Amino acid sequence: MKTIHKSVSSFFVFSKDLNFGDTLFGGKLMAELDLEASKVVNSLIWDTAANNCVTASFDKIDFKYPAKKGDLIQLEADIVGLGRTSVKIDVTAWIKRGINRDEWIEICTAHTTFVCLKDGIPYRHNKRLEDIIDEDKSII
Repeated sequence: MKTIHKSVSSFFVFSKDLNFGDTLFGGKLMAELDLEASKVVNSLIWDTAANNCVTASFDKIDFKYPAKKGDLIQLEADIVGLGRTSVKIDVTAWIKRGINRDEWIEICTAHTTFVCLKDGIPYRHNKRLEDIIDEDKSII
């Protein structure tokens, strides 16, 4: 699958984000994954007549490793497919671990689909992969 756009951001795990096992609550991580994916889709439709995008589905989410209070979570979202009104995004969450905090560990992956809207109705974004990829694989 070809990646055409990426968004990267991060957040710290605070006490309020923990579950009863003192690890990051899965719902908090899902909300952050959803937000990261929406940033990528909104940047894609910025110059179109579509004026919103919404999460249509989380097709798959895998929690692989727990995060703890004080961890810095890095999120990476990639657009991996375009439909007529839909956009498919893969999102990955990472933390730094190890004695010197120099080892990145993948803690979660998610596959999600967004739908572009105009005034609350599904709307064609009119984007094609070949039209939005420049030589360095970033969105134009």
